[in-house]
Amino acid sequence: MKAPLADVQVFLALAETGHFTRAAERLNMPQSSLSAAIGRFEKAMGARVFDRHTRSVALNEAGRALLPAAQRLVHEWDAMVDGAKHSARHGKGRVGIAAPNAQCALMLPPLIRRFQQSHPGVRVQLHDVPEHQVNELVRNGVVDLGIATQSQVRSDLSATPFLVDQYVAVLPPSHALTRKRSLEWTQLADEEVLGYLPDNPVRRDLDDRLASHGLKLNYTFEVALPWTMVGLVREGLGMAVLTVALRPLVAWHQLEVRTINRPSLARTMVLLRAPDRAPTAHATAFRDLILGGPARAARG
Repeated sequence: MKAPLADVQVFLALAETGHFTRAAERLNMPQSSLSAAIGRFEKAMGARVFDRHTRSVALNEAGRALLPAAQRLVHEWDAMVDGAKHSARHGKGRVGIAAPNAQCALMLPPLIRRFQQSHPGVRVQLHDVPEHQVNELVRNGVVDLGIATQSQVRSDLSATPFLVDQYVAVLPPSHALTRKRSLEWTQLADEEVLGYLPDNPVRRDLDDRLASHGLKLNYTFEVALPWTMVGLVREGLGMAVLTVALRPLVAWHQLEVRTINRPSLARTMVLLRAPDRAPTAHATAFRDLILGGPARAARG
């Protein structure tokens, strides 16, 4: 027995609200119909997926295991229906792209503007997510394309390098190292450095590259977002190691940037897609725009 999509949507509504009445109100259906749908869903799954309480319900272990797949299924269905409606109205399609928040804020907006000028009416769905989520969104077909840091870890995704993004030092204007036109990594050894969290792909890339040269930074703050890092630098709480792609953010805060040599280190950014799915014409056009655009912008 298979669960119909409508019952999966009921499962999600109840999981998110934790209450039969609120879930029924969200779906605009009688509570008795909602209860019947949950019964059919649990029968199809061969297991109870909720723990019932007096006034609420909560996912049990089986329900929590099913939740991610159910979310992907409903998301893909909604995207398909939305795309069909949009295509019927405008004769156009959609392009989905996932990228870390810095690239969504600084790199992609001008490319999206250029794309929409040449493809009027095509809907661009932008997913600004933590970088570790980009691969999964591409793999599951939620988006057509993804932007991430190149990794040595083997992946089932197709990764096309398109941007070499050099690591630089970002300092408050009063910092003693601003008297130097460029820096060496050994000069940062005794400095208070602001960095990304250890599981951040950019942080892992930098630490791995430094370790191969016998170098290590002294991180005094570890944060999730570059905006936080730049704010801490602005207040004189240390220096940060960021990449050239974030220069507009650094300039807005009127901070100093110095190149770091001996060795000169950079991360490579890649454009991801799922090789087992043929790209649409619109996704191919956006891919070509990315592969031709950011590298020139970064060099400028």
